[in-house]
Amino acid sequence: MSEPLPVTHDIGCGPIAVLVDSSFEALIPRFMANRTKEIAAMTEALVHHDYETIKRIAHGMKGVSGSYGFPALTTIAAQVEQAASVADSASIHKDLAVLQSYLERVVISYE
Repeated sequence: MSEPLPVTHDIGCGPIAVLVDSSFEALIPRFMANRTKEIAAMTEALVHHDYETIKRIAHGMKGVSGSYGFPALTTIAAQVEQAASVADSASIHKDLAVLQSYLERVVISYE
């Protein structure tokens, strides 16, 4: 996989190339759509200071992203989960922006 790990303070620009096992190809559109929904749900939870919901969603995202071959998503989701554990809304806000940027820029190829 040729995916760089994003850093929360620098979301960067340009495409992010990810090489995913071809056995996941049919599942990837739904996988990506679910991540978009999760970001929206965490953003809504942040408005309500619902850190438990953010933590739960981020934990799930962290697990599934690694299984599908997206280690950067795993890393960012882990950061969100950690920030939710200490109710760090500023970090969560920044990390959710990183997640959104990632999803908008990721270019997936299959091996």
